[in-house]
Amino acid sequence: MEHLRWIAAAALSAYASYLAVHHATPIDAALPLLALAVTFLAWLSYPALMLGVPMLIVAEIALAEETTRLIAIGAVMATATAVSLSARARGERAEAHPTFVALIAVVILRWIPFADVLWGREILLLILTAAIVIVLGRTPFAVAVGVITALVTPAIPMRTLWVPLAVLIVAAAARAVGMPALRLTWPSAVLVGFVMLFFAWSGIVARAFPYFLRKPVTVKERWTIAHALPARESRTYEVPHNAKALILSGANVAHLRRGAVLGRIEPGGITVRIDDAADWGYLRRDAWHHAHNPLPRVSVGTIREYGYSAWVDGAGRVPLPRGARTIRVTADAKLPEGASLQVEGFELE
Repeated sequence: MEHLRWIAAAALSAYASYLAVHHATPIDAALPLLALAVTFLAWLSYPALMLGVPMLIVAEIALAEETTRLIAIGAVMATATAVSLSARARGERAEAHPTFVALIAVVILRWIPFADVLWGREILLLILTAAIVIVLGRTPFAVAVGVITALVTPAIPMRTLWVPLAVLIVAAAARAVGMPALRLTWPSAVLVGFVMLFFAWSGIVARAFPYFLRKPVTVKERWTIAHALPARESRTYEVPHNAKALILSGANVAHLRRGAVLGRIEPGGITVRIDDAADWGYLRRDAWHHAHNPLPRVSVGTIREYGYSAWVDGAGRVPLPRGARTIRVTADAKLPEGASLQVEGFELE
């Protein structure tokens, strides 16, 4: 009878959430899935977590501003996941509880938007995640390891599935030589809760985690230039009177490592390197596996797409020489063939 009640609660929660969808992003469209996840987490641990379902609906209806709404939805999912993970389930659900929490988290983090899901690879990744959790003793720490491993595995190309397989092998070896089943309940719950908080942009969490640890950069008005300078090419630009920085990125430079020179700005002898800017599209899911660029120190890229497909372009902010009326930007002579330094524009005060 209890199972039937929870099945009915899940169905009603999903239907109510479906009726509540008011916005067009893939995160909003996934509201019924989120309601099912909250219901399942409540069944696994604390029934009071069902309060998360009306909170999801209220956030969807009451918060029109997109970023605020998605963060609010993320906060509900983060709280439900962290609280459920920190609970000690009893009875018939006790043994399976941590494994199911891990699988729910991976589905939320990786399966939105649904149109981009590579079903065969994702199901295999779920199996590997469950195996990691089981081998490490079905503890909160095991869940954190399994979830983070799944999160950072792009699965494009398929050979990147060696990452969870390697973690599984190391975990099995460690357990075989007597490593205890670590719990680390609250640190693990906080870590999983943090990545769930930003699940609306989980692709950026996976591929550019420092982005969410930095002080938010204020988006300012730009004077667009959009020039791509191949090796040795120079251009001179008049500096708008209220410009304080130049916005730069690279093209076909994703394989370059931190410190590689992209170009120079005169006057001032300013050297632009990988770290000041990055390849424009290096954080896309299909490009990241072979990229070596770090996130620019002052990232001013635009967030694009949602969920695991989310990425931020590699634009970085470089301060202009003080008092300069004109500047000359020169692409480095050693840029590879087909690569360029992209002058995106001036940032205005």
